[in-house]
Amino acid sequence: RFKAVLFDYDDTLVDSFPARVVAARRAVDGMLDPTLDIDSIMRKWAGIPQIEVWRRLAGDEDADRLQEAYTSAYWDDTTKTVRAFDGVVATMQRLKGQGLTLAVVTSKARLREHKGRPFGALVEMKRVGLDGIFDLVVGHEDVQESKPSPEPILFALERLGLEATDAVMVGDSRVDIEAARAAGVSSVGATWGTVAEELLVKAGPDFLAHSPADIPGLVS
Repeated sequence: RFKAVLFDYDDTLVDSFPARVVAARRAVDGMLDPTLDIDSIMRKWAGIPQIEVWRRLAGDEDADRLQEAYTSAYWDDTTKTVRAFDGVVATMQRLKGQGLTLAVVTSKARLREHKGRPFGALVEMKRVGLDGIFDLVVGHEDVQESKPSPEPILFALERLGLEATDAVMVGDSRVDIEAARAAGVSSVGATWGTVAEELLVKAGPDFLAHSPADIPGLVS
């Protein structure tokens, strides 16, 4: 049915929401209202770059300070608790065996440096056993606008030499589905890791998958 499968990263391939919430709580400590429900905020805005979350909460002036604190907390500590969801690695291997091109399209940094050390999705993917699987990884720094803009998906298609009808986007959040629709690609809502299932379903994905093992049957 398709030539390529594009995957969101956080909450689709890896279970990172708890780690992100802990890092966000540490970032706001002493900087924002202590009564803020960080868990609910992170659920509501899941899928958009973390810097945008801070801009919406605190405005441009304080967003950079919050992002610096969040980056330190996440990449120095809480990322150690992140794991690939059960069945993800096996599913990726099965898709590769079917001859499909695989890519990651994420709002997370792909590869940057912080405090003299590399950080980003590529670093984390290596630690959780997902390195060497994907033909392309598109991160926050690769495009001007992140999802729900179609730009990251269109960027991936261009790099892979594919048409929109060749690909399907798999993601856990409404922004993945909205970006897919805007880019003209089909979409799969990944319910196994979503932190806002109601918003995901309301976005109207073409298919729903309740387990990584459902993906091969939907895309081939």
